[in-house]
Amino acid sequence: MNSRIIIWDVDGVLIDVSNSYRKTIIETVQYYFSNLLGINLREYLITIKDTQKFKNASGFNDDFDLTYSIILCYLTKLLEGVDGKALDRKICKNYDHVALNIDQMLIRLNSLGRLISGNELELDIDEITRGIRENGGGMEGAEKTLRDKFGNNLEIAKKFWFPRLIKRIFEEIYLGGELFREKYDEDARFINSDGLIMNERPLVTLRTLLEIRRRYYFGIVTGRERFETEFSLKMSGIDRIFDKETIITSTDIREKKPSAEPLLECRRRICRKYGLGKSSIVIYVGDSVDDLISAKNANFYFAGVVGAISDDEERNKLREILHDMHADIIVDDILELSIYV
Repeated sequence: MNSRIIIWDVDGVLIDVSNSYRKTIIETVQYYFSNLLGINLREYLITIKDTQKFKNASGFNDDFDLTYSIILCYLTKLLEGVDGKALDRKICKNYDHVALNIDQMLIRLNSLGRLISGNELELDIDEITRGIRENGGGMEGAEKTLRDKFGNNLEIAKKFWFPRLIKRIFEEIYLGGELFREKYDEDARFINSDGLIMNERPLVTLRTLLEIRRRYYFGIVTGRERFETEFSLKMSGIDRIFDKETIITSTDIREKKPSAEPLLECRRRICRKYGLGKSSIVIYVGDSVDDLISAKNANFYFAGVVGAISDDEERNKLREILHDMHADIIVDDILELSIYV
């Protein structure tokens, strides 16, 4: 009889991130435009429902990439109709924006905000995410969509788009001052409150996982970095049934989902650790289009979990997409999955 393996995603499958990662995306976008550009915003630019629309467009398994893309979309819209050459003369002065340090980035953003604070910042998220999906998803799909819609404004926007700064803000909001210091060995610069990571809760009981563990070997493939993965699993009380050797995070391997490589590497480690053959049956349990594509690329079975999505419309839309893409199983939660496996 062939051995059986389940490889788990973390976010939206094992752990509820609706009040942590999803809120961090929202708060980071808001901070960039409100605090750094100094634009007076009466309400949040995006919602949790909007983040799911980007996820459903595919290519945004990594929440850093998702946040980078959303900010680039709004920057491009903000600079619609702006004279790029005039901005170069007044603000950019032809300096290489990639080489700027954080203080220089902040000065450039503050200067831009003073010049264009009255510009329109409304964006049709449905139109943008539809375009991203049609253009192949992810950052490349986002850039092609923005270029089609706004032309050269995209290139102007990139001079005020700083992924390194965005990640710094994201991590400070998500981790909070204490955990940020523990991870990076330096003090937080922008946010010193408790991190939103503390809002995370398990989506599955230890008892349910232990029951499935009797029949399957376990591994994890997640887009999280290792520090956050191990912290959240431990905080949720389910870390002890996963071996660190068979946990693949974004800091362990160069390729990202939807590439098959993270899943294949996880299987290699599981088979090596437990002496299993290559003919083992593997199921990947995830909650996104990218997870399904990754499983198919690895020639694994795929079980989609959709119950963590709070918005009924977006949850049903994801269920429909996964069904149309021939997911092997679609369930609301791991307890329901345990019936099938």
